[in-house]
Amino acid sequence: MLRGVPEQEIAFIHDAKTDVQREQLFESVRSGAVRVLLGSTVKLGTGTNVQDRLIAAHHLDCPWRPADITQRDGRILRQGNRNETVQIFRYVTKGTFDAYLWQIQEQKLRYISQVMTGKSISRSCEDSDETVLTAAEVKAVATGNPMLAEKMHVDNEVARLKLLKANWQNERIMLENRIKQQPQRIENMQQEMQDLQADIQLSRTTMNHPFAIELDGKTFTERPKAGEMLLLLFKMTALQPDESLRIGAFRGFDLNFTRQSLYNMYLEIKGTKSYAVDLGDSELGNLSRIEHAIDKIPALLTKAEQKYNDVHDQFIAAQNEIDKPFEFDQKLQQMVARQSEINSALEFEELRGQEIVMDAGEERSELEHQERAEEMVMED
Repeated sequence: MLRGVPEQEIAFIHDAKTDVQREQLFESVRSGAVRVLLGSTVKLGTGTNVQDRLIAAHHLDCPWRPADITQRDGRILRQGNRNETVQIFRYVTKGTFDAYLWQIQEQKLRYISQVMTGKSISRSCEDSDETVLTAAEVKAVATGNPMLAEKMHVDNEVARLKLLKANWQNERIMLENRIKQQPQRIENMQQEMQDLQADIQLSRTTMNHPFAIELDGKTFTERPKAGEMLLLLFKMTALQPDESLRIGAFRGFDLNFTRQSLYNMYLEIKGTKSYAVDLGDSELGNLSRIEHAIDKIPALLTKAEQKYNDVHDQFIAAQNEIDKPFEFDQKLQQMVARQSEINSALEFEELRGQEIVMDAGEERSELEHQERAEEMVMED
């Protein structure tokens, strides 16, 4: 057959009625015995593995769901295809329902793409989604009106820039709230650093003194006996939730047993600030935990100072950021103005089309009236 395809090399998926027949057909496509395979999205969708020799896919209509486009393209854009380059054709008919269908695809794909990519809106102003633009371009081709292609581009830009501005406005509100809250937060952190510094000074007054701890009104200078007494008091003390009991002192700090809940009692080292210590079953280990908690206060101060510096820098940055205008405001105004011009032009074209139709209708009515009059004269 000259420049043609033999009939036996063309197959229709619906002719394969059973799973066995489908698999035989797919094998024929993979081997090259069948060169053209026709079918619907449902029949040639998920589970259709015929990609080995595919070179071109032809979409004769526009599906309703974006997932259907993905399924169709996935038959040929698939691992295992021996062809490094393939072609995908989409067919549209000017002046038909195709334009509306591609517009629906454009709208759905835009929102789906935003969700699936997870891109920050504020970082994607200059980005464009290839699939969305493809849908828009196909829609423009279907209508045959070049201005509509520009309209869709402008509409997309206006929508995106308005979304950016809304995001910018939300960020400004968050910055304003942060700026209002930061002074009180900074003041609290300054107070915390002062309290830590006071506790550090308190701990240093007894840093090189011999070991001594007050427990239950008695002073212990031997660690084993002190640890034994501390553990005994811990096991014998019964407290209600949110109740606290002073049991002694160490290195200038009060020692309290505190219960926050029914099953959680701990030792509280109280100076200007309070430091919690969980006690265990080791007598000497509990004393080491108390000493370690006091020795760790300078590290807590260093951490608090770093946090204070970070919060202070954030406060300054927020004050500077809130004074900045919306970066793309001028571009948004230009796009809105152009959008209005295009809409007016398209509305004018539509009105002209209606007038032409009306004029043609009036002319046709006048001709019909003249013909009727001539027929009456001839009858007379």
